[in-house]
Amino acid sequence: MPCKVFDFHVHCYPEKVAEKAIQAVGPLGLHTYFNGTVAGLLQSMREAGIIGSLNLPLANTPENTRGVNAWAAANNTGPVYSLGSIHPDDPHPAQTLGWIRSLGLKGVKMHPEYQRFKIGKLQYDPIWKGCVEHGLFVLTHAGRDIAFPPPPNSDPASIAALHRRHPNLKLVVAHMGSWGMWQEVEEHLIGLPLYLDLAFTLGLMDRDQLLRIIRKHGAERVLFGTDAPWQSQKEALDYFLQLPLNDREKELILYRNAAGLLGLEF
Repeated sequence: MPCKVFDFHVHCYPEKVAEKAIQAVGPLGLHTYFNGTVAGLLQSMREAGIIGSLNLPLANTPENTRGVNAWAAANNTGPVYSLGSIHPDDPHPAQTLGWIRSLGLKGVKMHPEYQRFKIGKLQYDPIWKGCVEHGLFVLTHAGRDIAFPPPPNSDPASIAALHRRHPNLKLVVAHMGSWGMWQEVEEHLIGLPLYLDLAFTLGLMDRDQLLRIIRKHGAERVLFGTDAPWQSQKEALDYFLQLPLNDREKELILYRNAAGLLGLEF
């Protein structure tokens, strides 16, 4: 292995809800590679040789925002770190984002499908402005999600428009810019100063297109991620290491970019 490895996109849950979260994906045909708990993630990381992971909790309603972020802050000590989350219908986004930052969290996770909002709507601009004001980056799901019917609530064109309106917003766009919409990613997002993560793409999207996007966008703007437990950390890492990228590109994607965004040195 050429360098340290940090997984920038994982999911784990409090023990009392982890089993329910895992069972919910059963009807979708998704295989799970650990039990959804922090302990299960730590075991997966040891088996894969991964030194750190970033958990992405989600506020499904405005009412559960405080509980979600309090749990995230309590589980942000490494080697498992966490983002916060804000619901798009939060009545006081600036205050909530300031509180999230005060907890020591570096960014927020958004999911246009599960949170049921269209990412390009102007009504959500106070959230993006608040993130810039409080120095929080945004990691958003983008593109299709197998749990929801098309069309998706986010796509490369709407994300590019969001970036144009808020050029100072630090964005991480999951699933290489929009899951299952990679031709549109090449048309609208390549070269913009935003990050793409590899979650649930390694071994699942065309290898030549994956390499083309990485090289055209730049390895300094790509982050290794798996979407574990929905993808095996070990299998995804093994696939990545076989890609014909040079050592510098691999170091940036596997570790260096993550360390910079999170302000950490592992």
